[in-house]
Amino acid sequence: MENLNITEELKNGSHRALLVSVSTTETTEECMRSLDELARLLETAGGEEAARIIQNRVSPDKATYVGSGKVKEIAEFIEADGDISLIVFDNELTPSQIANLEKEIPNARVIDRTMLILDIFALHAVTGEGKLQVEIACLRYTAPRLTGRGKDLSRLGGGIGTRGPGESKLESDRRHIKRRIAALSEEIADIERTRSVKRASRARSGIKSAAIIGYTNAGKSTLLNTLTDAGILAEDKLFATLDPTTRRLALPSGAEMLLTDTVGFIDRLPTHLVKAFKSTLEELKYADYIIVITDASEEFTERERKREVTKQLIEELGAGDKPLIEVFNKCDIVYGDAPFPSGSIEISAKSGMGTDALLQRLDELVSNGKRKLKLLVPHSEGGVVSDIYRLATVLECEYIAEGALIFAECDARAQGTFEKYIVE
Repeated sequence: MENLNITEELKNGSHRALLVSVSTTETTEECMRSLDELARLLETAGGEEAARIIQNRVSPDKATYVGSGKVKEIAEFIEADGDISLIVFDNELTPSQIANLEKEIPNARVIDRTMLILDIFALHAVTGEGKLQVEIACLRYTAPRLTGRGKDLSRLGGGIGTRGPGESKLESDRRHIKRRIAALSEEIADIERTRSVKRASRARSGIKSAAIIGYTNAGKSTLLNTLTDAGILAEDKLFATLDPTTRRLALPSGAEMLLTDTVGFIDRLPTHLVKAFKSTLEELKYADYIIVITDASEEFTERERKREVTKQLIEELGAGDKPLIEVFNKCDIVYGDAPFPSGSIEISAKSGMGTDALLQRLDELVSNGKRKLKLLVPHSEGGVVSDIYRLATVLECEYIAEGALIFAECDARAQGTFEKYIVE
């Protein structure tokens, strides 16, 4: 394949790809669903699906994953098409499998799902930290595959599955890569230390924080923009945003909190990325609350599957004990009439529909249901004053002609107990 500039390559439409899945236990429907997601990933990377193949096997072939017969079929299909330059496997391939496949199918580059996701991360990383994290993930994945890239080892030409660290890093020996990973890890550790200092400062200030999490393309960035005017990129693409963004959010009561947009989740998120983005994902562990956002416009079984993927990853990241707010986004274009879970909030982050209810829920969590009230207790009921001091947080108390005028922060219980004394 010619080494073309990536912009020219995409402009010429030469990144038509064949999608391949090997099914050992999944149903055809499950394979097609996973390939649909792979097609979205390919589109995000700038490619186009040309066709897809599903191979049913008891177990993957050790040499080529799909077996020699299917490899021959794929090679003939690509030669007949004449315009397919890429084969994307929905399964993770070993270095030897990639080498064997490219030997048998010389007219197309072979990559797997992990390589495609790494490529998207490399394309979308913006901040210094994001680029460091993507580079270290690419290097960790690439190191054992150096001997398996053959004719396509050169990364100068660009293209899907080739973005990231660059030729000088990828074509160096493993010892060089090991040194590079160590240097990157130290840089990331420095950033983590800075983040820890900021996190400690926030904790001392007493301001609460919430992390918006969910499957990629569920609307996390759009929600942050709507609530805080953050002005961050929000596109209808998978992994459009990688770098976490934190903004102050003013709540209806006048209180403030911090709201953080996080990298999206996906089924089978590569372990290399989870490890590389560990410091970023740890924001979940340190947030006071977690907003789990789900795309309500998808078919019911698909949206439920993605909810489960998200919740499983929350557990794996050690944030399963955090208070959760379940939010269903895109309810203005909701699919079907399947019910939403009890206690969830239905919104449209794009139009702002339902966001008032979300702000109110956050306000209740931040204040734990507390409200600042002015109470007037007659002199004849002086004993109530001591009850107020016991059950509420008294901010100010002044004795006037009518009685004790008290400004206090009251939770739901105190509000009910002293309701008849509330002035405003």
